[in-house]
Amino acid sequence: MSSRVPLIAGIAALSFFAGITGIHLAYTLTYILLALLILAFLWTRAIARRISVDRTSPEGTCSVGEAFSERFTVHNRSLLWVPYCEVHDRSDLAGYAAGRACALGAGDSVSWTARGRFTRRGRHRFGPLEARLGDPFGLFSRTVRVAARSEVTVYPALHPLDDIGPLWSGNGTGDMRRGRAVDVPPEVASVRDYDSHDGMSRIHWASTARTGRLMSRTYDTRHSADLLVILDLRAGVHAGEAPESSLEYAVSIAASIVHAVARRGQAVGLITNDSEMRGFGAGRGETQRMLLLDFLATARCDGNTPLAHVVSRHGDGWRGRGAMVVVTADRDPSWVEALVDSGSRGQRHLAILLEPSSFGAPGPPMRIPAAWRLALDWWLVRRGDVLGSGERARAAGD
Repeated sequence: MSSRVPLIAGIAALSFFAGITGIHLAYTLTYILLALLILAFLWTRAIARRISVDRTSPEGTCSVGEAFSERFTVHNRSLLWVPYCEVHDRSDLAGYAAGRACALGAGDSVSWTARGRFTRRGRHRFGPLEARLGDPFGLFSRTVRVAARSEVTVYPALHPLDDIGPLWSGNGTGDMRRGRAVDVPPEVASVRDYDSHDGMSRIHWASTARTGRLMSRTYDTRHSADLLVILDLRAGVHAGEAPESSLEYAVSIAASIVHAVARRGQAVGLITNDSEMRGFGAGRGETQRMLLLDFLATARCDGNTPLAHVVSRHGDGWRGRGAMVVVTADRDPSWVEALVDSGSRGQRHLAILLEPSSFGAPGPPMRIPAAWRLALDWWLVRRGDVLGSGERARAAGD
């Protein structure tokens, strides 16, 4: 508009001057400038109708830290020259700028590739794209939306935590931490009536002799136990600003555990204390993994239920099924006592504490008494720690 003001003012002045003087040159200049104004207006409208953009964006699901690229192609399908075309991407990805300015000849096209990296979990949209076009004289501009928006789900960062759970105490714990879960030998859990599909090697002869009928062994392995992850999403517990916040660390750790356990074929469940008290029963397979990761992609710390209440409530029902992993930044010792009380013989739970003082929370660090270290396995995570397998995690007692 600002570029048209002097021209419109000049046309008005020339027309007034021509009207009072009758000079032929003044009339001629008035008509030329008026034709120029009309031509610029029609030019802009004509090219705006014939501009299109092809965009190839990521699809499906991605993870925090994963790189991506997009391919853009701007087509000028008109017979007119486009002196400038500014493409703006209105996506909500922080730090990502995919737009570009270019000029296009009649029937011409321009392509480019934009690259970025996902830095925040959640559901993010690509687009819409807007193109700002103008005439050769810079008098008129027109903004048109040239591409629909698309959306991608970004999961929390997944780290190699393959040695997580189930966490058994007693003989074999060291083997579990150093070797592979598939290397753990099966143990006889109980006996049952013989089934015709059972092999002869499964017959438990001592029980058969005692009962007078064929009895088969039922096996249990450390690899087959269920795992329950309790993620603390109570408001006010976490500290720091994303992506370097205790909440983002906690969600990333929970997602990594879910991913690793589900990929090993174990059953895994997730309990939270967010505003909706969302909980997911233990399940196996890719469907369960995707269900939990979809939730964690958008999880928010907006609950008001104390963690100790959640641990007590679900710990009693979980007793004997497998291990529990609590991920929190809460320095209140009541949840630790609840987790200790929910333990069973031969089963150790894991407490993962995001040290809140390292994320900027006031107050001293939480102290882990020796009695707690004897009753539970502990991981203490501070801001800046490299999250990964057991040798890279920092135990609270170290």
